[in-house]
Amino acid sequence: MSSKQVGVIGAIHLDRIAHADRPFKPDTSTPGKIMSRAGGVGANIARAMARLGMQPTMHGCLGDDADGAFLAKSLSECGINTSSIKTVADGRTGSYLALHNPDGTLFSAISDSEITSRVSFSEANPIPQALLNCDIWLCETNLEEETLLTLANSKGDRLLAADTVSIAKAPKLRPLLSQIDILFTNTDEATALLDCEPGELSAEELAQQLAAKGIPTVLVSNANKPLALHCAGSTSSHTPFSVVPVDVTGAGDAFIAGFLYASCLNEDPYSAVKSGLASASITVEATGAAPETLSPQSLKARLLEHA
Repeated sequence: MSSKQVGVIGAIHLDRIAHADRPFKPDTSTPGKIMSRAGGVGANIARAMARLGMQPTMHGCLGDDADGAFLAKSLSECGINTSSIKTVADGRTGSYLALHNPDGTLFSAISDSEITSRVSFSEANPIPQALLNCDIWLCETNLEEETLLTLANSKGDRLLAADTVSIAKAPKLRPLLSQIDILFTNTDEATALLDCEPGELSAEELAQQLAAKGIPTVLVSNANKPLALHCAGSTSSHTPFSVVPVDVTGAGDAFIAGFLYASCLNEDPYSAVKSGLASASITVEATGAAPETLSPQSLKARLLEHA
């Protein structure tokens, strides 16, 4: 296992996932199952890393409430370093509510992540030592733009990876694009980040345009269509592994975890993409982000299946 340490800075939520037994209809309730588990983009990535045997450091904010206590305990039990997570006395722990169709696809979702805006650094509130000890920082756009800039300006010799998260939040990365070393995005979010017309550019073209902003490694996913990787001056396409999805929650987060897992083992970006796609495929076959089925052994087996 690599000795490289990864610090994840971002959202920590309680996910409430509802799976419908039949198609949704307006103005009425729908039979199904509701489950609660740890979530949030940053926390999902950190949990997936922990499933893969890494020991990431998580930094974010929790409320001083029952949900916050549950999440702090859950993340720590996963093998995540939670020493720098901040508890906000007057804050409400973040929450994500997702409604899934019977086939596992997302019908609708609401994210209550106001508390993540409380993640900030200053002279009076410096970057925690646990993060400073890391070789790679992964940030995501649930953070405020000022916090993202502070991380970019403080990265030193570390690699800075970033996840665009959503169409609405992706533009927060514009001021620091040239300081990002690895960018994870999808076609819709990349389009918003570049401020171009939807459908105007392919995944490959989006990756090339973002690389032109000074980002050494750009990954642009496109649902179940080929993912575009641009690095070392060239662009390549990579087809996701074919699986029957049960729950798409956390697929992108698992991809990031798998990619960084392989990168920490000094694998090249092309091999790292395969590890990311394998991690994502294992995740969508189970319920919830970072399922117990994700492990170094299952990842290796999935890669051998698609060798």
